[in-house]
Amino acid sequence: MKIRCLTNSLKALSLNKSSNYTLPDAQIFLTIGKEYIAYALSQFYDEIWYCVCDESYTYYPVWYPKTLFEISDNRLSEYWVFSFKEDLKKERFFFGFPEWADQLDFYDKLTDGEKKEVEIFKGYKELMDLEFPDSSISETAQIGDDQWLICPKCTDAWQNSDNRDALVRCSKCSTIFNNPRYKDVWPGL
Repeated sequence: MKIRCLTNSLKALSLNKSSNYTLPDAQIFLTIGKEYIAYALSQFYDEIWYCVCDESYTYYPVWYPKTLFEISDNRLSEYWVFSFKEDLKKERFFFGFPEWADQLDFYDKLTDGEKKEVEIFKGYKELMDLEFPDSSISETAQIGDDQWLICPKCTDAWQNSDNRDALVRCSKCSTIFNNPRYKDVWPGL
């Protein structure tokens, strides 16, 4: 799922008045107009929240309320599973990768810098970052043959016959390109 930032002002937020929750006086490190990958989606305090890697990203994503965004690509990540989580004696829905969905304290351990959780998130982030088209990427990898792609930047070739992900990463220079085999068949896109 991809979302576009509409505002980065706390004053613009209109959280559900019945939630009895107020946002702390904190900075929002989002760029208006920029698209972000939603790495998880959940409900807190009767509101919907997205977990994104904002401009302050180091090794863990941050939760932001949906009122800051509009959905730009409503496809759910193929790496997401659905679960219910219980905290504060309330059950809430949760979409995220399996380790996060199944482990109640995954995010706490991730923000604490626990090595296992940091590595798991990093792995899923790399996969999810390539899943959806990105309008900021203009170059396309070249097709070598049925099994190989060629990097237009460093001219290295790597084996990749996948048409599932919208983007590909050169195995040598790590530059991200549009996947020439990708077919965006989602209705309305």
